[in-house]
Amino acid sequence: MIDFILDFMANNNVNVINQGEQQKIENGIKMYLLESGISENELGAYYKDYVLRHLKTVSIPDLKSYFIYYPIISSVNQAVIEFQYDGKLSEEQTKELYRNMQLLYASGLGDKYVPAMEIKQILG
Repeated sequence: MIDFILDFMANNNVNVINQGEQQKIENGIKMYLLESGISENELGAYYKDYVLRHLKTVSIPDLKSYFIYYPIISSVNQAVIEFQYDGKLSEEQTKELYRNMQLLYASGLGDKYVPAMEIKQILG
């Protein structure tokens, strides 16, 4: 499935410039697949369709950054889930959320792929 996503990116003229970037993208894809409950080796039509439906929610120019920063996106989403559970985050979790949002804005992704309203509620 990793190659399927990389092929999707290549077919949309999203190119990797070096081995370090390739590794970051693959790590992000692996994390995305794991969180989606999809095996890296899965090649079934249902899973391909599921992944394609998700990829269509990501702007083509953002695809590379989306997977490079997927671990940050995941961490932000997890913080929001934890906040929604009991209405609070520890001071350290709040600081980490703030740092992660700074990274996402610096990357150009901003709050496009995270729940912006909830983050604003948490960070004030």
